[in-house]
Amino acid sequence: MKKSIALILASTFTASVAFATFADDTKKPATTDTKQTEKRERKADGEKKTDQKADKKTEGTAKAKIGEAAPNFTLKTTDGKDWSLTDAKGKIVVLEWCNPQCPACQGVSKDGTVTSMLTDLKAIDSNVVVVFINSSADVPSSLEATGAYLKEHKIDVPALLDTEGSVGQLYGARTTPHCFVIDDKGVLRYNGAINDARGGKKATTNYVVNAVKQIKGNETVSPDTTTPYGCSVKYKK
Repeated sequence: MKKSIALILASTFTASVAFATFADDTKKPATTDTKQTEKRERKADGEKKTDQKADKKTEGTAKAKIGEAAPNFTLKTTDGKDWSLTDAKGKIVVLEWCNPQCPACQGVSKDGTVTSMLTDLKAIDSNVVVVFINSSADVPSSLEATGAYLKEHKIDVPALLDTEGSVGQLYGARTTPHCFVIDDKGVLRYNGAINDARGGKKATTNYVVNAVKQIKGNETVSPDTTTPYGCSVKYKK
């Protein structure tokens, strides 16, 4: 009997130690995961604050204002030609900032948002001019991929390379995509997001199409300003 009791106690002690060891082992990964999660959150928060500072700096240096003449500029296209805003004088112009490596840009290209917008714009005004601009010169591979990116997604518009970031700064371009609509008199009428799909929700309004439609109808553009979403423009440092 004494031997049986001793065996039972020994088994119980061994099981308790094993359970304690198992419990400790399961805690270690959790602790590591928690630290890694906190590290990722701190990094994301730091990147967000950096982007916000960049946004404020860009907004502060921007000269393009709603209701005022859009600043003229000249940039090289992906095929090496000069393109100036004055080339489209007397026409409605849409500027869209892009970055082939930005998930938000890829999203609006892959889901048909951009091609549908181009079709709708041409239906409203066959003379409307749409131009893509890449100011993310801090990532050279982004600039290099611009031409192929448009061809891949069948986006047949001029693509301009803002290698110094001067045009992006001039207009206050903050994200990709970020859109601007200039009327046929050269006045900036809209500044903001391509549509209302911010936060991953399904889009119900394309702000660019809405702005062009109102311009053609001699109406006040409303809204004339929205908050652009997407990746921050990677300006040359």
